[in-house]
Amino acid sequence: MQIAKRLNTYDIEELYPQCRTDDQLRLPISMSHGGLLGVDASLAQLVISWARAQERSVLHLYANSDSALEQIPQLARTAAGLAALIMCTSIESETHDPIEKRAALTVIRPLIEAMYEGDLKNTSSEKGARPKTINLFSINNAKMEFIKPFYYGDSQPKVHPRSWFSVLIEMSSALMHTRHDQNSLLKSGLPALGGVLAELISNADEHSVTDVHGVKYKKGLRGTSIKSSRIKKQDAHRHSKTEPEFARFIVKNMVKGEEALDFLEISIIDSGPGLARRWISAKEGRPVESLDALPIEEELQATLDCFKKHVTTKDSSTSGMGLHNAIQALNKLKAFVRLRTGRLCLYQTFQGHDQVVEYSPKKWNGDKELTAAEGTVFTICIPVN
Repeated sequence: MQIAKRLNTYDIEELYPQCRTDDQLRLPISMSHGGLLGVDASLAQLVISWARAQERSVLHLYANSDSALEQIPQLARTAAGLAALIMCTSIESETHDPIEKRAALTVIRPLIEAMYEGDLKNTSSEKGARPKTINLFSINNAKMEFIKPFYYGDSQPKVHPRSWFSVLIEMSSALMHTRHDQNSLLKSGLPALGGVLAELISNADEHSVTDVHGVKYKKGLRGTSIKSSRIKKQDAHRHSKTEPEFARFIVKNMVKGEEALDFLEISIIDSGPGLARRWISAKEGRPVESLDALPIEEELQATLDCFKKHVTTKDSSTSGMGLHNAIQALNKLKAFVRLRTGRLCLYQTFQGHDQVVEYSPKKWNGDKELTAAEGTVFTICIPVN
């Protein structure tokens, strides 16, 4: 399976059938993505799905054996590249020479340390005064698995409270945006986005680390990619037929007289079994190994149930509130949200209504059924204006 240097979410979806049949992945050292929203995160999920589907997964680099260890750190600074390096079985150069995986992971240690310590600027793939992307990931079974931006406590790590994640979001924005743009985001309710991130990271920590049998995945990751992005009006119009809702969201939030919209894009990515498989497995007390035999409408209902207030698989009066609370915060932010899990890709534009809102998304792919993906990816778009 070969990944082009430039692709969009539709190109990525077309690659999913190959995940089950091709144990080879050729991934560029650096990528220039096309498309409107969440391409990096979508590609990371494709890579995770590929690695989960193969007994032996081989990552091929666009680099010879002499330069591979110099270029691997660059690859690791993308969400998809890091997922590939962590999840694959083995690594080869473009001339099929083996690259020792231990050596590959050793050269990305400075990046892992930066994520662990919360050195936000040094998790970015870009150089310069203002990074465009900040990546923070916890890697299953790593010595530095419980990174400080997400967890506190050495002996029994726990996810930070919501207030800390609001600080984390503000720190990230301060690095990526001008003071004017940062103030605009703060007025739009940026701290509420910290609450969303807290809920989604807590959900990933609880539900994505183990498989449907409750066994911790030997290989896996969970975390977030925070991006400062821009979309031109002409690009929004060009994609209006394939992504009409998002195109309307862009045009609606664009300042009069401007030809582009700056926005903050946050993706929360995990390599777990996905929302529906986890939900049904826990609810019915039986592990759901595959979605193949499950009617798509049952999968959709199970996914939506995850977001309902007090609907939970736990015996607690406070359980079942996490994803529900995230939806209320997204409504306050008037965000555009895309969710990819299992065979579903769902999207919703939130309007900022005063009352409690339900998660009532539309299908991104219409009536077409998508190939099942591993893990879960939320991508959230917040305008900067």
